[in-house]
Amino acid sequence: MAASQIALRFFENGVEVNLKPDGTQVTPADIEVERFLVEELKTRRPADAILGEELGASGGGSRRWILDPIDGTANFIAGEPQWGTHIALECEGELVLGVISRPVLSTHWWATRGGGAYKGAADSLSATAVPIRVSSTANLGESVVAVWAEPPDALIDRVRAASTLATADLNAILELAEGRLDAVVDPTGRAWDHAPAVILVEEAGGRFSDAENGHRIDRGEGRYSNGLIHEALVDALAS
Repeated sequence: MAASQIALRFFENGVEVNLKPDGTQVTPADIEVERFLVEELKTRRPADAILGEELGASGGGSRRWILDPIDGTANFIAGEPQWGTHIALECEGELVLGVISRPVLSTHWWATRGGGAYKGAADSLSATAVPIRVSSTANLGESVVAVWAEPPDALIDRVRAASTLATADLNAILELAEGRLDAVVDPTGRAWDHAPAVILVEEAGGRFSDAENGHRIDRGEGRYSNGLIHEALVDALAS
């Protein structure tokens, strides 16, 4: 993926760090990668809408690309490998494509609606595609669940009381899709955080819901699971 190569160039050479109005960090790499993706999409899919974390929304139509140029900016700045470009496509409001990259590992994870979820080397996706699948754990009490929150937080207490609590990191969704975690709770995700993760988990056999048990990616909190423990997890979070 060309976006990964752009990001890697910055990663290897170091970046300056600025603060956005909301206090979160941003680097020239975030802007450059998103600008590249937007220009490519406007050339190849001029009728499509775009929503990006850094450059905002543009265009209209029934197809919308959702972009997070560098998810894990703090890790990127710190020289850690857990960061990547996240891309998703909505058609008529339904997520139909998701891609998550880890450029330092030369690895991508992707899913298409009805086509399954896969993991593969970045330089030859089709040749290295390996199907991925969520776990088969059917009891919440036997599950390992990661929560994207810092204590003290009621969600952490509820999950710890009902299951084994795992420390969340940027690869938690990937670990869920590959069956190494049973659930992930993200209390504050934005649309670009959730979009590719939702289709990846669902096509790997899992389930996603928002805090109101719907399927919105713009409501903040998202609950991801292997599907088998989902209702029990939702009940535990509400208890």
